[in-house]
Amino acid sequence: MLDQFKQYIAQNFPELLNGKTLLAISGGVDSMVLLHLCHFLKLDFAVAHCNFQLRDKESDLDEELVANFCKKNNIPYFVERFDTMQIVETRKISIQIAARELRYNWFKQICIDHDYQFIATAHHLDDQSETFLINFTRGTGIDGLVGIPERNENIIRPLLIFSREEILNYATENGVEWREDQSNATTKYLRNKMRHLVLPVLKEENTEFLKSFQNTLHHLKQTQLLANDAVVFFEKECVKMNEDQLEIDLDKAQNFNSNKYYLLHVLKRYGFDSLNEIEKICSSEAGKMLKNNQFTILKDRNKLIVFKEKSTSNDIYCINSKEDVLNLPFFMNILEVEKEEFNANLSTIFVNSNLLQWPLVLRRKKTGDVFRPFGMGGMKKVSKFFKDEKLSKIQKENTWILENGDGKIIWIVGLRADDRFKITNANQKNYKISLEK
Repeated sequence: MLDQFKQYIAQNFPELLNGKTLLAISGGVDSMVLLHLCHFLKLDFAVAHCNFQLRDKESDLDEELVANFCKKNNIPYFVERFDTMQIVETRKISIQIAARELRYNWFKQICIDHDYQFIATAHHLDDQSETFLINFTRGTGIDGLVGIPERNENIIRPLLIFSREEILNYATENGVEWREDQSNATTKYLRNKMRHLVLPVLKEENTEFLKSFQNTLHHLKQTQLLANDAVVFFEKECVKMNEDQLEIDLDKAQNFNSNKYYLLHVLKRYGFDSLNEIEKICSSEAGKMLKNNQFTILKDRNKLIVFKEKSTSNDIYCINSKEDVLNLPFFMNILEVEKEEFNANLSTIFVNSNLLQWPLVLRRKKTGDVFRPFGMGGMKKVSKFFKDEKLSKIQKENTWILENGDGKIIWIVGLRADDRFKITNANQKNYKISLEK
């Protein structure tokens, strides 16, 4: 097993041979074998042990075993005791979820504080098969069926190719000391039911079950790669980033068979994993929205627009003079100019400075706003202007309005100036107002 482990590291995790790794060691046979293997290969690592204080003296004995091994072999180690049940009761979450959050948050902090590049856990092939069965029984897509990944960001799992039996044999043959967690023997938890009741039957029916399972897993991963490539092509054709929002062209998406599944793959990254809800928003009328804690999907004509809600607490800014532009949400410049410089565009307007009344106000649209679009003789509601310009709901909400001190609109920023402030005499004092978002 040692030679196979060494070869597996060299082929799949060569960075471990030169990088610093944090081993997550519980004291069970799996993690103690991982510790033994890494120590034998003289990798650069430290040990992190979590004492969740869930098994009274037994938890302390686990901690003692890990600490003694590290002391004996001059291995740096970290130990943290968690009041896990308090977290469970306070946050109303399961023990498993609380323990997972506590340990991984702590591991990541150790890596930051002590410059460890990787976190290694002792998940093995039997864990992989248990996870497959759990996800299979609950209902899942291919991402759930491929099980535990070899690596997830900086978390690596170098024992995934070994079975629990191989690990136990190695521990016995090499005198590796470990401790048994008695809670692993109960069938109270679903994972333990799979471990003690389901997998033994499968192994009895097929003595090469784990080998067959590895082959199946390999085929599933190849299928996953093909699916991912198809999603990448879908995104290239139908999806684009526009500033800080994602836009999906639903007309182009119609060219893909089962396009709703492509949409699901894209939108899952933003926390939307209900196929029914995605289908509903696609078939809804313009203006309908679907929200979660972080993101909003807006149906806008033939598009889905995904964006983060923005705070409106600071959406009013006063400009007391032409020099007072430092605290605006974008860079705005107000300069006195001569006639020959007049060259207006969407980002630049020229105004009669004699008509300005300070302070100017930069704000969002308000109900009832009206202005006189440059080049027109009559007044127009800003809401009607937005509609004529075919602005999406997000574009409307993100548009700024520059207002004069007397309440008149000077500029719908980046879109249209107000005709009432146009320059009528080139010899008077005039201002150029320009922006750079």
